[in-house]
Amino acid sequence: MAIDILVVDDEEMIRWTLKEALESEGYNVRAFENGRDFLAYFNEHGSDIILLDVRLPDSNGLDLLLEVTRVDPDAIVVIMTAYGDVETAVNAMKRGAFDYLAKPYSLEEVSLLINKIVQANLLKSQLHHYQEMLENKFSRILGENQKMKQLREHIGMAARTDRTTVLIRGESGTGKELVARQIHFQSARADKPFIDVNAAAVSSTLLESELFGHEKGAFTDAQKQKKGLFELANGGTLFLDEIGDLDPSLQVKLLRVLQERKFRRVGGTSDIHVDVRIISATNADLEKAIEDGRLRQDLFYRLNVFTVNLPPLRERRDDILLLAKNFLEEFRKEFSKDISGFRDDTLRILEGYSYPGNVRELRNIIERATLLETGNLIRPASLPDELKKSSDLGYVAFSQETAKPWQSTGFNFKDYIDSVEKQIVTEVMHEVEGKKSRAAEVLGLTRFALRHQLKKHNLESD
Repeated sequence: MAIDILVVDDEEMIRWTLKEALESEGYNVRAFENGRDFLAYFNEHGSDIILLDVRLPDSNGLDLLLEVTRVDPDAIVVIMTAYGDVETAVNAMKRGAFDYLAKPYSLEEVSLLINKIVQANLLKSQLHHYQEMLENKFSRILGENQKMKQLREHIGMAARTDRTTVLIRGESGTGKELVARQIHFQSARADKPFIDVNAAAVSSTLLESELFGHEKGAFTDAQKQKKGLFELANGGTLFLDEIGDLDPSLQVKLLRVLQERKFRRVGGTSDIHVDVRIISATNADLEKAIEDGRLRQDLFYRLNVFTVNLPPLRERRDDILLLAKNFLEEFRKEFSKDISGFRDDTLRILEGYSYPGNVRELRNIIERATLLETGNLIRPASLPDELKKSSDLGYVAFSQETAKPWQSTGFNFKDYIDSVEKQIVTEVMHEVEGKKSRAAEVLGLTRFALRHQLKKHNLESD
């Protein structure tokens, strides 16, 4: 999102010069020659940054500064003065100005100051966000399973390095972005930007401009110069999600940045040097992508210096209740619900489900249940129907911690066997990536028998 800048100066040449220069760097700029028009616009639309001359035909810049900060205490104002006296600058800073520019100033000075403001504001926002994360127990990486303990150790190891690239691998919904943020904010780069982008969510043409920026006129719609995410993340961390979907042409450019720490904007002719740590993530089989020619092997080696593996929720079933109770506490407060916990039969259903959507799916289930529940305990009726039908009680039926399934109210032997059957077939099909011949082999079934199972449980893909 472009930064909005207001320029207030009675000299037409200064207004025009600043507007042209700043727009060429990708900012949205409006210019005003007097305080009255400026205030009228500001009161209605606001602004990210204001360059305000201290002397205007109809008002004093310092008085305008007070009015601006009254309307918006967080407004960022830079005072411009031709008089350059220390007293004016000191008064401006006392009244809430971010900084000042003494005329005559160069366009380079203005550009550096604006960039300093943008970076400081971005950092302030991110540090505030991280502080909220630290204070919010719901954002912690929860789990007492041994795999989760090992994951937290690996996050600490990755955070202690400064430039080592990290590859986070895990299924959708396992929390890859949360892990990336934890690594960044525990590292020495915590006071620098953390910027994320999903390579699968943006077309390759747009993604190139997003990552590397572009010069004015580089293509039809390039009306202004634009800084890319690599420049904006300078000094910090760039998180590239779904790296396996990156277009081959962009893989070459990314490899150059990793090797040489420099790149060129689209349409640019000069190199831009950056100090950015790359954390990437994927839920794909990257080794298979290399075999198929969809991923460069040299890029894979550069990205895969340190690997963090996130286990799917079905491989840490002993954490399901811990997570469910944590999410319930979060949504109980959010929805102002007087819910103290779960009924035993609800817990058995939650423990028995396979969670193809992992922790994200569990969180959504608990959010929905909390919203729907009218009593003080979450009942099975508040869970999705599909969850109750698919839940594999066989996983927990004979554990010492849970009741035997036939002791549950309304137990039906046929439904129980069907649920176990469906769960096994579902998990095997997932593990073999939908390959029916391999699934039949694993299950010890003929192809015909497997087709019967898939049809019986509505598991056939279109």
